[in-house]
Amino acid sequence: MKEFFVIGNKTSKSLSPLIFNHWFKKYKIDAKYKFVEVKKGGFEKALNKKIKNKKVYGFNVTVPYKKKINKYLDIKNNHAENIGAVNCVSVGKKLKGTNTDWVGYLNSIKKEKIRKNKKILILGYGGASQAIFYGLVLKGYKKIIVFNRSKKLIKLKGAAKYTKPYALADKHLSGADLIINTTPTNPLNKKQTRLVNKKALISDIVYTPKETNFLQSFSNNKKVYGFTMLVEQAIPCFRQWFGFNPKVDRELLNKINNKIT
Repeated sequence: MKEFFVIGNKTSKSLSPLIFNHWFKKYKIDAKYKFVEVKKGGFEKALNKKIKNKKVYGFNVTVPYKKKINKYLDIKNNHAENIGAVNCVSVGKKLKGTNTDWVGYLNSIKKEKIRKNKKILILGYGGASQAIFYGLVLKGYKKIIVFNRSKKLIKLKGAAKYTKPYALADKHLSGADLIINTTPTNPLNKKQTRLVNKKALISDIVYTPKETNFLQSFSNNKKVYGFTMLVEQAIPCFRQWFGFNPKVDRELLNKINNKIT
């Protein structure tokens, strides 16, 4: 039996095992997907132990190790190199890292058909946020502004050289067409929340609970829930490991909804 896993902090709460094990069963693949929960300082030891296991063929990386994994990889594709973060690894004679977060997010909003001239605000600038920013720039979006608690350099070509402080978000919120929260909390205060146009699309990449504190603040806006990105980024991971795209069926969506609501 082939083994796969997700490694990171608080992975016992991850929905990735549910998603991949559903697909393994659906396609009659002799494999098992588990979680590896690692506290700070234990990443290298846990990783080395797993990749020495000849049954392991691949794994996902989540917070806070999407950048730290880089030094253990033999190969990275261009997207992972450009983003600087990896969330999917294939295990063979060499460790190959890729990033599927960017395409996962783009596919999660594909049905919304957001025009390239629309104004997009990204809240937070961690590994997932960098992937989202990269994907949006790659697709030709020009008006992207990133806000973060601390000043960070945005190395990719795009809408800004540095992240902006949340205090400056006030003058941009009313004109935003898409607001993406990539933080585990709600970084906007009540005054800022009231500035957001009710026609703006509101997105949160956190998937549990389904209605995060951030999403609850926008009862009149259309929303993109975090689990959609989770599922969409898992599809290219599966393809990398098995060579075809799995289908997202009603049974899987029901399983996910039962976990997050």
